[in-house]
Amino acid sequence: MTTATSYGAAHAALLKEGKKIQIGSHDGLRSRNSVGLSRRHVNLFSVSLPRPNPLIRAVSSPVKPETETKRSKVEIIKEHSNFIRYPLNEELLTDAQNINESATQIIKFHGSYQQYDRDERGARSYSFMLRTKNPCGKVPNKLYLTMDDLADQFGIGTLRLTTRQTFQLHGVLKKNLKTVMSSIIHSMGSTLGACGDLNRNVLAPAAPFARKDYQFAQQTADDIAALLTPQSGFYYDMWVDGEKIMSAEPPEVVKARNDNSHGTNFPDSPEPIYGTQFLPRKFKIAVTVPTDNSVDLLTNDIGVVVVTDADGEPQGFNLYVGGGMGRTHRLETTFPRLAESLGYVPKEDILYAVKAIVVTQRENGRRDDRKYSRMKYLISSWGIEKFRSVVEEYYGKKFEPSRELPEWEFKSYLGWHEQGDGGLFCGLHVDSGRVGGKMKTTLREIIEKYNLDVRLTPNQNIILCGIRKAWKRPITTALAQAGLLEPKYVDPLNLTAMACPALPMCPLAITEAERGIPGILKRIRAVFEKVGLKYNESVVIRATGCPNGCARPYMAELGFVGDGPNSYQLWLGGTPNQTSLARTFMNKVKIHDLEKVLEPLFYNWKRKRQSKESFGDFTNRVGFETLQEWVEKWDGVVSTRSTYNLRLFTDKDTYEKMDELAKLQNKTAHQLAMEVISNYAAAQQNGKGE
Repeated sequence: MTTATSYGAAHAALLKEGKKIQIGSHDGLRSRNSVGLSRRHVNLFSVSLPRPNPLIRAVSSPVKPETETKRSKVEIIKEHSNFIRYPLNEELLTDAQNINESATQIIKFHGSYQQYDRDERGARSYSFMLRTKNPCGKVPNKLYLTMDDLADQFGIGTLRLTTRQTFQLHGVLKKNLKTVMSSIIHSMGSTLGACGDLNRNVLAPAAPFARKDYQFAQQTADDIAALLTPQSGFYYDMWVDGEKIMSAEPPEVVKARNDNSHGTNFPDSPEPIYGTQFLPRKFKIAVTVPTDNSVDLLTNDIGVVVVTDADGEPQGFNLYVGGGMGRTHRLETTFPRLAESLGYVPKEDILYAVKAIVVTQRENGRRDDRKYSRMKYLISSWGIEKFRSVVEEYYGKKFEPSRELPEWEFKSYLGWHEQGDGGLFCGLHVDSGRVGGKMKTTLREIIEKYNLDVRLTPNQNIILCGIRKAWKRPITTALAQAGLLEPKYVDPLNLTAMACPALPMCPLAITEAERGIPGILKRIRAVFEKVGLKYNESVVIRATGCPNGCARPYMAELGFVGDGPNSYQLWLGGTPNQTSLARTFMNKVKIHDLEKVLEPLFYNWKRKRQSKESFGDFTNRVGFETLQEWVEKWDGVVSTRSTYNLRLFTDKDTYEKMDELAKLQNKTAHQLAMEVISNYAAAQQNGKGE
């Protein structure tokens, strides 16, 4: 077999020797002794070199051997990038405020997207969004304070908490990129691999519990993130002039990365796992413990679940593969998909098993059409049995049968909780993850004053960690004054809702999401009241401005997916514990027509549901044909005038304080007061009053 050499290094060596290069069809580099389903090889180039067998092989793709595979434009850009450097390194030196098309693809691997404000007319004003990489959502105190500063100095004055436990910083100008990137790197942070065709941020439960299973899950997420971090140094070359600022890696990570006993690696490449071509598309991994589905486990390319013995000692992991959300409108061959069970591995094998799965996708995932390049399409095409058998070749072992697990629950970790080590943590709800204004100022003051570390959740919320019990009262007061209320004082619809940023900055957005969801939630609350649903009842609502699914709308009980200006595709049938995939219910629902669709659905849910039946379960049981009939025949709710006349405020001072808090949430004082009273009454009825 031949050695897989990097295109960039070989290209440079050949040019130096004056050799001619013949470029052929290529969809990635094949590793030494690699095993794939197809044994087709395509010569990248053929020259006379001073060693035998000078061919450099290409990655197999699941197509017929006699077919010459077309490659996407991005694959060619990666091939010629000198390991994700060129042409970004040159484009950053120009006076233009933007970078060219090839550089926009390359900068994604560095954790950034080029954007422009779509609300502005005339010439485009370009800027860059930076996304951090925070395995488990861990944010050290120093990094949080740095991100807060950078948002004010070089961004738009806000921080965005993402659905993958990271920060997004919008509005950074090209001339400031190096300053911002180097500041993040020198503050214990990174943006490397937060975007691009490689492993993205690894999710894990954000709760800082001092429990063996949680800590083991979080350590495993850290190790997987380290295993799949690029090694060729392009990131540090670009932003800190080659200075490598990295913590020491666990020896088991280094050993697993370097192991090539089953043909997984490119031995002579600066990228032993990724090679020159990296992966066909983005790759997402989540790690969790049984019952805790705070990470939307089944939406990931790989889901990893800690399995413990009766004493709580971690023994191994169940693995799930093939999840993914992205799709394309009006193209039925693209679809969201839930991960399915692959098998069980003992704990000492987890890094090798994950690496084998990644390499199977690297070698066989499609590189001709990026719409079909995610691993979910490979598994959908092959079937799980065939996929498992190929992974086992790279793993070198057979997977054991998956262990039985209890039912999943969605856990938000909002409010105050015991960590188990004498300290407390406080989970704070942040609407659509947008931290700005007084909220941002207050969070910074608290985090700085008490020297707190932070965790970001997959639901766009934030957790303050390591709080002494004596600090609880002053922190609670300060948070409330900034509108960061305890969950019992927040509308239940808001607590589980998510939205992507969409307009005005996302170039893919078709309509509003983050800016639109506050109004949508208010209107749904009004529909709840109209049809007689109680205040403490809720449904999981998620909105995205396009079908790519960044806010995972296809797992929602009620998903809004932008399909035109002020228009949404409605998805129904997800469940509160995030284990069922929603389905398309209606297309092209105009924003002003929402009530016509939602009123009959919620009205009948209120009257025809079974005991404790969620809205998602109800829609699945009843069936879409019946739901459609209800919508078409809907005549409206016969409303009766309220006989209640409540005077909520007896003094001006109380009203003004409530009004100040209400304005922070874009509500009236009366609305907020009613929410507080309703929540309190509901808590008392449920026996949960304090």
